[in-house]
Amino acid sequence: RVIEANLKLAFPDKSAAEITALRQRNLCFMIELACDFLQALKHPHRIEQRMLPVVVPEEYPPEQPLLFCIPHLGNWEILARMVPRTGRRCAAVTGVFRSRKLNELMSRSRSSGGIELIPSVGAAAKVRAALQDRKSVGLLIDQNISPKHGGVFVNFFSLPAPTSRLPASLALQLRIPVLAGACIKQEDGNFTLLLQPLPKPAWEYPDDNTLTEAILEANAQLIRKHPEQYLWIYRRWRYLPANLTPEMQQRFPFYANRNKYSCPEELLQNPQKE
Repeated sequence: RVIEANLKLAFPDKSAAEITALRQRNLCFMIELACDFLQALKHPHRIEQRMLPVVVPEEYPPEQPLLFCIPHLGNWEILARMVPRTGRRCAAVTGVFRSRKLNELMSRSRSSGGIELIPSVGAAAKVRAALQDRKSVGLLIDQNISPKHGGVFVNFFSLPAPTSRLPASLALQLRIPVLAGACIKQEDGNFTLLLQPLPKPAWEYPDDNTLTEAILEANAQLIRKHPEQYLWIYRRWRYLPANLTPEMQQRFPFYANRNKYSCPEELLQNPQKE
């Protein structure tokens, strides 16, 4: 039900039959995702044989630190193995699990490609330090971050969603280029890295909010290319801004709940159309 609600939100022009077909393809991909992750744990060399050469635009040489802002699209775990192949020194912000054994298992898998792991709790200072050390840093950007914890409401597929402004803040302060990226699984089973640059350099955006929204739009462009490989089961639009109009509230999915934080008025007055 969550998958279908999110697909209807993101693709309002698709018919009911198209939504149903896309939902089924998405469920099948989630099974493949789990199988590929298990193979990466048990037989990493087999996964590496399926990774296609990684090409980064020439304007970003290996010594240039980058911020990779990644959606839950394709196989984000394998992505951590692919980017270091560009010759970059890399770090990634990773979630922390309650299970110690699971943390150890995930850490071994994620760090096997030579990437530095930064725990998501209290990550800001370590991400800044990594960038200043000329390391490229990857972050999953399409997660709900409450304004209480520094998130900001910006449009994502035309509706406000609370998002971390850490990448935007650091990119503006340190003049770091930002790229959206995803490890996409091809029909032949191989993995390829897709990169989506922003329309202009990150430091030319006026503020954190504007840059954060541009980053999410770059993510959305990647998702539209391969919608069957996105994590639609995630409740991305679960926070209803306190100042939401009744008309806009009807556009949110069934699982959304009102919270005490408001979104910028311009998101209510001029909602984006996809």
